[in-house]
This record gives sequence, C-alpha cells and structure tokens, in this order.
Amino acid sequence: MSYPRRLALVLALSLVALGMSAGGAQADLPGADAQLTRAPYLSDATASSVQVSWGTSTQSRGLVRYGPVGNCTANSVSSVPMGSPITVNGVREYQNTLAVTGLSAGTTYCYRVYTGDASQTDLLGANASPRFTTLEAPGSSAPFTFGVFGDWGDTTNSGIDDGTLNVNQAGVDAQVAASGARFMLSTGDVGYQGGTQTNYGDLNQSGIDISGVFGPSFWAVPGQGIPLHGVSGNHGFNSTFLSVWPQSASTAASGGVYAMTSYPSIDGSNPGSFPTSYYAFSTGGVRFYVLEASWGNSNVGNADGGPCGSHCAMYQVDHDAHWTAGSAEYQWLAQDLAAHPGGLKMAAFHFPLRSDDSAQPSDAYLQNTPGSTGTLEQLLHDNGVNLVFNGHSHTYQRHVATPGGVISYVSGGGGAKATSIAGSGCSTTDAYGVGWSYTKSKGNKCGSAPTPGNETQVYHFLKVSVSGSTVTVTPTDSQGNTFDVRTYNFGADASAPSAPGNLTATQPTSTKVALSWSAATDNVGVSAYDVYRNDVYLATTAPDVTGYTDATAIAGAGYTYKVVARDLAGNTG
Repeated sequence: MSYPRRLALVLALSLVALGMSAGGAQADLPGADAQLTRAPYLSDATASSVQVSWGTSTQSRGLVRYGPVGNCTANSVSSVPMGSPITVNGVREYQNTLAVTGLSAGTTYCYRVYTGDASQTDLLGANASPRFTTLEAPGSSAPFTFGVFGDWGDTTNSGIDDGTLNVNQAGVDAQVAASGARFMLSTGDVGYQGGTQTNYGDLNQSGIDISGVFGPSFWAVPGQGIPLHGVSGNHGFNSTFLSVWPQSASTAASGGVYAMTSYPSIDGSNPGSFPTSYYAFSTGGVRFYVLEASWGNSNVGNADGGPCGSHCAMYQVDHDAHWTAGSAEYQWLAQDLAAHPGGLKMAAFHFPLRSDDSAQPSDAYLQNTPGSTGTLEQLLHDNGVNLVFNGHSHTYQRHVATPGGVISYVSGGGGAKATSIAGSGCSTTDAYGVGWSYTKSKGNKCGSAPTPGNETQVYHFLKVSVSGSTVTVTPTDSQGNTFDVRTYNFGADASAPSAPGNLTATQPTSTKVALSWSAATDNVGVSAYDVYRNDVYLATTAPDVTGYTDATAIAGAGYTYKVVARDLAGNTG
C-alpha cells in the first residue's frame, strides 16, 4: 500500500515526538520483531498504574520491562496466563495484557514488551522505547492536558470504503500523537463496521474494514504513549470492546461495572448478555465519568423512539436499560457524584445530549427539559458536572447549556465517514457545528461556524487543557488547524450578569415574532441567553447571539417576552 508523501512525513514527526521509530508510517512496524502483530498500546491510566496490551503471532506469557526515562528496563512484570487467542481476518493471533503498577503520579516512564518465554524476545526490536506519563494525583493542582474523540477505527477514505488508507483518520491520529495529551477519552463506536477483531486489525493486514484501529498509520501511532479511556457505542456493542480496552483498576476503584451483563427483554428487545461499561477516575482537580449510554441498533424490539422516530428507538431502549432513576447505573452515578462534591467534573458517553445531525439526532430521553425529572442531564447538572463529551454523530458540535443543563460537545470526527448537520435546521443551542456531505461534496454548518470548504475540517479531536478552575477546549482538525477554541472559568462566582437591554419585538408574519436585544455584561462572561414567553421557557441562544425568532406564535394572541442572561455559575440577570 502506498501512502501520500506529505502524510508519511506528518506521521514520522509524531512518532519521533513519542520517542518511537518513524518507521511506523510504513506497512508494518519496521525494526520490530516479526512476532509483533499489534503495536503496544495503553489503557486504564491512573496516578499509579497503566495497562499495557499488544498482539503477537505466537502464544507466550507476556513481559513488560519499564522504568524512568534513561533506564527503561529497570523493572519488570510478567503474566501468568498465556496470551489470549483472537482471530483477525482468519489469522490466529494472541492478545497480551499486563498491568504495570506501583508507579509515581505525574511521572514519565518508558517501557518495552517481550515474549515471556526463556529467550524473552524484545518485540520492539530496533524501535525506541515508548514513553507515557502517569495521571496527576487526585487533588493535585498541577495542570494537565487530555484529548477527546469518537467514532473512529474506519477504513472508509473520503466517503469510499475500498481498503485504501483513510488519510483523514491517519491525520487525526497523527495530531493526537503530537498533542501532548496525557490520556484520551473516546466517545464510542470504535472499529467499523461491527467492532470485531478483524475491524480492529493488526500491523500487517489491510483491506475493506480490516485494521481500522491497529493499522500502522492509525492507533499504532499515538497508542504506544497515550492511554485510552473510552465508552462503548452502538457499533460493536459486544464483548470485544471490553477485552481490547481493559479498565480494571479504574473500574474497581470507583465501584463501576466493566463486563458483559445479562439484560431481560426491554421494550420488546431480545434478552441477552451485553457490554456494560461505566466507571469514574480522578486526576488533578477533575473527576471524570465514563458512562454507558448506548445500545445495539439492531435490537430495539417495539421501541419507536417517540416523536423523534426510528432514529431514536435505540435511545429509548438505552434509557430504559440504563437511565431510569432506579437503574443500577443511575444509582451508582448518583452515589459517586454525592461522594465527590466540589472540584471540576466531566462526563463522556456515546449518545448525544444535543445534535443537529438528522440521522444521529439529540437524545431527548437523556435531556433535562421543562417538566422532566430524574434524567441523566438533570443528575449531572445538579451535581456540578461542567462539561459533557458525546459521539455518535460524525461531526463537530458545541452546544451551550439550557437552564438546568450542561455544556455539551459532539466529537464524532475521529475517522469514520463524516456526516451532515443542519439538514433539519439548527437548534439555537448549537453555537458552532460543522459537518460534511459526501453526496453533495460540500460542507454544512450551524451557529457561528464558517461552512467547511474541505472534508479535512470536519475530522478532528479535542485538546482539553486544565489549569485550576480554567478549562480550554481546542478542537483540532486532521491537518492540525485549530477552530472554535473556548476557555471556561468554572471558579466560584456570585456575581450575576447585567440584564440584557433594549428588548424589541417585530412581527414579520402573523405567526412569527422576531426578538432582538443588546448584549449583557458579566464579571466572568455571559454563557447564554434564555428566552421566556409569558414566563414559560422558550429557547436558549449562544452568548454571541442577541436575537431569536419565535415561530410558534398564534395569530391574534398576546404575548409577553423576557430575555435573561446567564453565566457559567448559573447566575442570571
């Protein structure tokens, strides 16, 4: 397989930044032992441990040697069981996983992987030792950076799945590798089309839906040095996700669940054993919640999705399985939130709270809407969760919080075929959104975003930097261009914004009322405007939008409108 020269150079630079051989941009991992079929990759990062996994063509007991930079083989840990057999495109391989424990917080280590037999073959061969840095200790004030992306592990290139290199996904992975992220949060749907071991693949095989994750230009690039925490998705809703990405330390420490779980028939769906993954971990001053909010789209029984229709049938089953107030996951989350008051909190789950992708729309079953009680979003808001990261829609979207809601990002541009937004219009909460239509060969947008002129502008990851109570989210596209950079100050704030001024109303038609107002001010910053009609909530707009059109007015009726400014702390004016 031949790769574009420019992309190969980008990948080589990223690999050098991680302390690895630049040969990883080739058709395998040059310099590595021939037994290595999956480059080593990391998961379940904590302040004192990390899981190291890799694949081999022969079965043996795994061995990891590790140590501080400059002495990468100072310590070792070996496995008791032999590598677990897996089948990749008809080829028998073996998955090896070892927990490296007893590490120091916020410290950089390097490591190598070996066969654990008598000869102890160094599987990385001539390749340099990969490096990673453990998480900061909970409560530490040290700044750190992490990344977010979702919907990746796809061989589809520019809308065509013909087995050639997915240059957009390779570009995203290269940017992740060079980002300095301490860890990645994956918002679901990994390994297209079905999350099988073949879809995950290896260093040696390629083709349609083969090696979309562990191909040499994909996660083999950043995965050696950046641990992954992730959620499952409706694609690949199976046990493979759990075995590929072990998260045992974080799950055990938080009392979560990360296992195949028996479910009865829900909404007429088939009963069975399905993946269930939810847990929490802390680093620095942030508590992260990795939540199960997904369901297989082929097992929805008689669920109809309510007003949203068939696209939301799996949302309905997911809610009834995981997010009723009496469900095990809801109860676990409520207890963990209560046990960790204060500090910053962030949550990641697959189905989007809000989305203007008509094929992957908002999940109203999870939203805190007027009159609703016991929803996931209400639980998150009431317990101080600051940001939510979702996937499912292969787009980028940033939605401002509604009253009682949480700021949410859709980051589903990790590599799977990009999709469109705004096909059914844009919601007023969508402050910035971009998508791509391969049918029309053009981009589409919501909010203040410019219309993308190229598909590369939709494929992206989020670089998130945390320093005290300040969080900066820097979306970065597959070419390294940043966009919609936002800095949030989540510190204590008791000062209310000023009231918006000069509210005026005009009536362009008998059933529409156009409102406009002048901007409010705040000591930290206005985060949104809430519009009320006859004291009933109507809509929320982004802070840079000072107008709204009520298209639900009834001709001849009388209305009183009010606009309220709101800041990040929930103060209103």
